[in-house]
Amino acid sequence: MERYNPEIPAELQKIVKEEQEKAFTLYLDFIIDGTASMYTIYPAVYFAAVHFVEALQKYEVFPRLGMTIIRDEKHGEATECIRFDDSFFTEDSVQFLKKMRSIPLYGGGEDGRESVHTAIKKSLGKFNGSGRNHAILLFSDAYGSNDHETFLSTPVGQAVFFVTEQMSEEDFRFAFINADGSIDEEASPMFLKIDQLLKPLSSVTIENVVKPLKDLMKGVSIGV
Repeated sequence: MERYNPEIPAELQKIVKEEQEKAFTLYLDFIIDGTASMYTIYPAVYFAAVHFVEALQKYEVFPRLGMTIIRDEKHGEATECIRFDDSFFTEDSVQFLKKMRSIPLYGGGEDGRESVHTAIKKSLGKFNGSGRNHAILLFSDAYGSNDHETFLSTPVGQAVFFVTEQMSEEDFRFAFINADGSIDEEASPMFLKIDQLLKPLSSVTIENVVKPLKDLMKGVSIGV
């Protein structure tokens, strides 16, 4: 049962509570290539997600998790924003991982190019405004994108990509929110080779991914 201070308007207290939740909760969206070529690597992506979520929880960071599935928009396959009950994010990691296990893999471009930019744009659109506590983790074996987009209108705290070498050479333009609240339009996503997932993830690799996500919770103020 929620308790309100009778001396403060209830609507104002509700707004403050919502802002506090946004400020001190990590919103983490997994953008996952759902095309047929991911068939052999998808189990490794799943277990990587398990490791990252568990590592965050050890740091007492319990993120609200979302999932966006890359489809080949160029060939009429609509990129999916997965829903959890009535929301794009869930606090229930078990529910999230169960949903992730059941994602069908199909389609894809004949030239190895997928609609990666479209998926990122849809992912960022799920966040409520912009904030340092917003982050994305992207997994794709595409050799390139068949679309193009910049992501300067919805600043985020962190973006980590597990992709091919070819994809890491593409021009992804993000705006990142620094710890002091300023905007850095020159920073790039963290790029890691997706084939690293085909062998057991080292504790160093897990830490390299998780620590920047954990650090997003440091110094986050209401309204950022």
